[in-house]
Amino acid sequence: MLTLIGSAMGSVTNNGIDTWYHTLNRSVLTPPDYMFGVAWSILYTMIAVCGWCIWGAKPCKDLRLIKGLYIFQLILNWMWTPLFFGYHLTGLAFICLTVMVVVVATLVLKTYKKLLSAALLLTPYLLWLLIAGYLNFYMWLYN
Repeated sequence: MLTLIGSAMGSVTNNGIDTWYHTLNRSVLTPPDYMFGVAWSILYTMIAVCGWCIWGAKPCKDLRLIKGLYIFQLILNWMWTPLFFGYHLTGLAFICLTVMVVVVATLVLKTYKKLLSAALLLTPYLLWLLIAGYLNFYMWLYN
C-alpha cells in the first residue's frame, strides 16, 4: 500500500521535475535525479516494514502515541510532494519537511527502547529527511 502511494507521489514528482525542478538553482550537494527514485523505493519499503513492526507490537505504554506519530509522519510525507512539485510552494514544503523531521526523530526516540527494529528502520529515513530539508531550504532561499 505504501509503495502504491509512493508511486502515485512519484507521478506528481515526474511532472514537476520535467517542467519546473530543473529550472531551479540547486545546491552542488544535490544528488543526481536517479538517486531519488532509488532512495525513496528503499525508504518506503523500510517505512512499510516499520509500520508492520509497530502494528504487530505487544501493547505497551506509548504504543498509541507511536502509532499516531507514525500515521502523522506518513501524512506529512504525502503532503510534501504536492506542496513542492505540484504547487511549487518551496517555503511551505520546507515547513512541512521540518515538522516531519521532528515527528520522525520523536518516533525514533519513542521506539528505541520498546521497538528497536522500528527505530533502526526509521533512522535512514530520518537522515534522508535531513538531507532533503537542506536541499529544500536551499531551493527556497535561492529561487
